Amino acid sequence: MFFRARRTLQRAWFDFNCRSLLSTPQIRTNDPSVTLVSMVCHGEVLMYLLAAKSFCRQFGRNPRVVILNDGTLTKADHATIQAHIPEATIVPISDVAPAKTPKGSCWERLLLISDLVHNTFVVQLDSDTLTASAIPEVQQCVEGNHSFTLLGDRSFPEIESMTDACLRSKTNLHPMVQAVCERSFDKLPESASLQYVRGNAGFNGFAKGSIDRKKIEWFSELMQRLAGQQWNEWGSEQLTSNLLIANSDGAVPLPSPKYLSHWAHPDVPYNEAAFIHFIGPYRFSNGLYLRKAKSVIATLAI
Repeated sequence: MFFRARRTLQRAWFDFNCRSLLSTPQIRTNDPSVTLVSMVCHGEVLMYLLAAKSFCRQFGRNPRVVILNDGTLTKADHATIQAHIPEATIVPISDVAPAKTPKGSCWERLLLISDLVHNTFVVQLDSDTLTASAIPEVQQCVEGNHSFTLLGDRSFPEIESMTDACLRSKTNLHPMVQAVCERSFDKLPESASLQYVRGNAGFNGFAKGSIDRKKIEWFSELMQRLAGQQWNEWGSEQLTSNLLIANSDGAVPLPSPKYLSHWAHPDVPYNEAAFIHFIGPYRFSNGLYLRKAKSVIATLAI
């Protein structure tokens, strides 16, 4: 209870200090070859607008914008979003057709992406992200139609065989479903022919035509063999995203520490990063998110 109250106060303080974002120019969406997808909740509308506006500014293109309403957006939230992204499409989570996968925990977002990616490159952008400077690596991936992923915290910086990834994961005894599956990959006969990357689903790119619902269901069923009922827990969608991207032709992990998540490590040069995912437990640690947000908003106002 204390954690939730503290998080609510931190969000309110962040929104208050970043309210000048609401005076910055609208996002125009005239490039249907790229679609920006985000799942947005009521408490993170301003954060989302900052994530979307800062990304589009540095991306240098005007992608189509699709927002997955997690079920909490109010009429006022809709009005705020439409005022800043007039052509945005807001999809109720209930409109996403189900599949043979778990429900909730961002699975509907991944399924929505699979429905869109037939006709467009899809960039998945979390609301708690910030693009602070040029992102040529992302631009090159989109232009070349190559999937990409943000790396996980201190992850191996390459796409590798699933068997090598399994060996690397044997000492990770974390009980989270992702770790359970990673250290058990060698139990699957299919592992000899598959690739893996320990990515972070907060920022992913899916090449046009790279995934579909059948691939998602196949990987989900494969991992359920390893995790059993635990496969329904938070983290299974991220693992599936990792598998989908790693086994997509030409996919690349984005270079770290230029692109990274904020885990508040004292030895990581977060101030020099072009793209930062302010991951939940450490989102407001050290005041970095607010300082970077104010700096970015100042550039958006120009």
